[in-house]
Parts: sequence; C-alpha cells; structure tokens
Amino acid sequence: MMMIKQVTLIALVIMLAGCVTVMDSRFTKKVDNDKAVETYVALGVGYLRNGNMPLARKKIERALEIAPDSASAHSAMATYWIERNEMNLAEKEFKIALDLDDEHSPTNYHYGRFLFAIRNDDKGCKFIKRSAEDVDYTARVLAYENLALCYDHFKQQRLAMDAYEKAWSLDTSSTISSLNLARIYLQRNRADIAQRWFSRFETTLRERQLPHNAASLYTGAMLAKASRDKNAQASFAFKLKKRFPRSDEYKRYRASQN
Repeated sequence: MMMIKQVTLIALVIMLAGCVTVMDSRFTKKVDNDKAVETYVALGVGYLRNGNMPLARKKIERALEIAPDSASAHSAMATYWIERNEMNLAEKEFKIALDLDDEHSPTNYHYGRFLFAIRNDDKGCKFIKRSAEDVDYTARVLAYENLALCYDHFKQQRLAMDAYEKAWSLDTSSTISSLNLARIYLQRNRADIAQRWFSRFETTLRERQLPHNAASLYTGAMLAKASRDKNAQASFAFKLKKRFPRSDEYKRYRASQN
C-alpha cells in the first residue's frame, strides 16, 4: 500500500512539473511575442517617419500577424493609412484599436488628433483628453498642447487656457503654450498677463536658439501696441514684414494699422 502511495505521489509530481513547464513555455512565448510586436511596431513607425511606406507597412503587418489583437499595431496601421491619404481605412483601424483597448493612450491621442485635424470633429478633444489625463503616458505634454489647440479651434477658450497652462506646468519650455496664452490674454485685454507669458516664450527661444515665427512676431507687435511700446512694435513689425511678407499674420497686422 505504501509503495502504491509513493508511486502515485511521484506520478503527481511529474505531472505537475510537466504542467509548470508547459505554462512557463506559454508565458515565455507570450513575452517573446509581445517584445516582437513592440519591435515591429517601432520599426514600422520609424520607416513611416522616414517616408519608406513599403517597409513601414511590411513591419506593421508582421506585428499584426503575430498579434492580431494588438491595439498598438492597429493604431500604427491607422497612422500608415493616414500617410497614404486613406482616411476611411485609418478610421477603421483606430476603431479596431479602441475596441481592443479603449484605455490605450497612444491610440486615444492619435485618433483624437485625427478627428480634430482631419475630420474637424470636436469629439477629437474627448479622445485627446483621455490620453492627456494618463499620468504614465510619455507624450503627456504633447497631448495637453494638442488638447488646448483642439479646445481653441472649437472656441472653448477657457478650457483651452487650462490645457495650455497644464502643458506648461509639465514642461516650462512649451512654446506652444506660452505663446498661445500670451495671445489669448491679449485678446482678453489683459496685456500685463500677456506680457508675462510672452516673456516666458522669448526666454525659451533664446535658451534653445530658436527663431520667431510669423505668429509670434504678430503677437509681439500687437502686444507692444497694446502696451504703447512704439519701438518694440516697430521692431516686431519690421521683422514680420521682412521674413513673412505674404503671411496671414502680416496681412492682419497691416489691416490693424488702418
């Protein structure tokens, strides 16, 4: 009887050991697949950025072959279709990605931008907001900047200001935030606050050795006008005319002087 029990126990141990080996093997395979998918998606996105469309598609499709349920891979394929100007296919891929994982921040961010910038749909703000509120999302500053631009575009100025300020609090070198806050406060006849934001903007330009663009020169000229600083106004206006003579900003500036 004792011998039977010992044999049974040994058999059970062998069986369990075999189960553990199988489970460990499956886990290792899943980890390896996850890494492979991540690698192929990264390669595909890299080729997209470099304009190599055939290789980009090949790498992303390989990721989808390994993991058809990868939200990241479907989101990357959506980006590919945007680059190919196939907007319906892009939207289809975004929706698949969100059906698989509606909390996937990169998908929420890129789909939001797609709706906002390409479809001109204010629902884009909602998706961008989801990604911006994810404290672990690595592109959180960019998400808040684009959330602000989305709100700004759809005339939700107070929400836009909040989002610009949040982006700036996360990254004080955010020129998108400081310049647009200067513009908004100037529109609200708060030249004093606008000047503080514009000074922060110019400080970042100097530190990064970046040039003004048409929007910043226009804002600088109009802010100087509001502050009755004729020298600064003339300087900004001259640079705007010289560097961007055909810009909408220069046309608006000239119209404001009539």
